[in-house]
Amino acid sequence: MIELRGANVLLTGAAGGLGGYIASALAGQGANLVLSDLPQADLSGRAAELAAKGVKVEVVPSDLAEPEGRVKLIADAEKALGPIDVLVNNAGLEFGGAFTETTSEQISLISRVNLEAVMDLTLRALPGMLERRRGHIVNLASMAGKLPSPYLATYAATKHGVVGFTHSLRLEYGSEPVGISAICPIFITKVGMYGRLEHLVGEPPPEMQTMPPEAVGEAVLEAIRENKAEVLVTKGPTKPLIGLYALSPGGVVSLFRRRRRVFEFAREFTSARKQVDG
Repeated sequence: MIELRGANVLLTGAAGGLGGYIASALAGQGANLVLSDLPQADLSGRAAELAAKGVKVEVVPSDLAEPEGRVKLIADAEKALGPIDVLVNNAGLEFGGAFTETTSEQISLISRVNLEAVMDLTLRALPGMLERRRGHIVNLASMAGKLPSPYLATYAATKHGVVGFTHSLRLEYGSEPVGISAICPIFITKVGMYGRLEHLVGEPPPEMQTMPPEAVGEAVLEAIRENKAEVLVTKGPTKPLIGLYALSPGGVVSLFRRRRRVFEFAREFTSARKQVDG
């Protein structure tokens, strides 16, 4: 466990909706923040709002799709604020639709941002945490990293990778005073992948009951406070399904295929994305 008051936190994907809720939760605990997102993202308003809570806030832009952007980010963040105590890997992309309609360029881009950047930033932040014998890394995964997700195959692949990476590091460094956690949210209202489309799609099936964005911020705090391996941001029958999936992946796939509403909702979601994104 690491004390958040006065701790230095680097948050990627800070311009996105979930980034705002995570940043607000951390600032509410007295953590100082380095907010990072693409160079064209305007984080000035968010930084001022967070600084009003009485914490230090710096903005360090970085394009995590580019290796050189990741190389500079940790060094620039520590130059701006000091040694990083907590790294929150929140930045991510999502491409939905039938897998056969996915382009090679999309596969490469989502892999670089959602998985490679998580591993690369961890590689650059973890040695300093181990040397200082304090720190925590939080990786934003998804319920798509715990269950099969039709029409989200590339996204699910990267999030399964984030979950596996997180737990493997916990095993490798379990005797060290550094925590590593994965956050796995279900569909989130108001913001993010589902939130921007919820007005265009019907009610999700029971397996996909939505959660408010504040719950993700609270999950990040819970993971750090209690050094949890994983926090599932969900309700309803999702947790039993995850247990069943671990025992019988084929059984859960067959179950989902018989649940017509799962596929109907996935198709509605894909149609809505095309309508909004073009």
